[in-house]
Amino acid sequence: MSRIALNHLALVWGGLLAVSLSSLLVTPSRAEEKIEVVTTLTVLSDLVQSVGGDSVHVVTLADPSQDPHFVQPRPTLMKRSREADLFVEVGLQLELWAQKVIDGAGNPGILLGQSGRVISSKGVPTVQKPEVLSRAAGDIHPYGNPHIWLDPVRVRKMAENIKDGLDRVNPKEVKRNEEKLNALLDKLDTALYGEKLIKALGSRKLNRLARQEKLFPYLERKELIQDLGGWLALFLPLRGKKIVTYHKTWDYLAARFGFEIALTLEEKPGIPPSARHRDRVIQTMKDSGIKTILMATYYDRKVADAVAREVGAEVITASLVPLEGQDYFMFLESILHLLKESVE
Repeated sequence: MSRIALNHLALVWGGLLAVSLSSLLVTPSRAEEKIEVVTTLTVLSDLVQSVGGDSVHVVTLADPSQDPHFVQPRPTLMKRSREADLFVEVGLQLELWAQKVIDGAGNPGILLGQSGRVISSKGVPTVQKPEVLSRAAGDIHPYGNPHIWLDPVRVRKMAENIKDGLDRVNPKEVKRNEEKLNALLDKLDTALYGEKLIKALGSRKLNRLARQEKLFPYLERKELIQDLGGWLALFLPLRGKKIVTYHKTWDYLAARFGFEIALTLEEKPGIPPSARHRDRVIQTMKDSGIKTILMATYYDRKVADAVAREVGAEVITASLVPLEGQDYFMFLESILHLLKESVE
């Protein structure tokens, strides 16, 4: 073989070796790349992590101690959103501040209508939709009560919406996302209904009955109450009990677990109670024997404590979203345990 041919062969082999070494060096780092996800609330971060697993890196904008309606759209939040592949919010005009964060982030991929934006409430039915929009009614939400994550049945659709968003920005993980979503939904069903009832009726039928608010009448008619397990059985003592809340925060939780919110301390959403309304709440609590006031931790307790002293009631404060170290299941169960202990 000539010197020129040998030199050419050496160059070819050298190039191949360089490509091979380059692949060894680059491939692992690419494999470790994660989808950057920014969420407004910790409850959404937990759902994203449950569905995305180790393929996502999640950052939450609002601190769990903050009122999710009122978060300052600071430059630090805009900076966190600048490199996001996916931005997840509840919607329903809960986080009006989120759009200001996005506007300041300079990230076209997370604008409304783009693949990197997820409105997790999409397709989730709401309650308390106002017939007439008027400031005289207080701080109302035109699309209904936005605290939908307090109902584990509605959370199913929120998780599905998040899965769809992850699929759009990371199509190579579609199959794994589907597997993790199904595992999460199975876990939700088992936590809510218990394995015995799921085996008897199936998750699909149970969720359909629950969405239609027909589950308990059906179980009683078919004499299947004894098969009920999970949270619905554990917190059965809550059914029929009356409590007072500060704000229209806990209505989805009350509807799902069968307790009644007799009144709110706020006469109108977002408006502090007048002396006349406070007296009405006190009289109602005395007449009905109500001994529990439930409120989110970010509200001032002064009025609630005064009312509680007047009627001999207990004020329970609970976080509206998971705290550090809590997943969705721990979060929801902790609130239900507080309520059960208070009403028993």
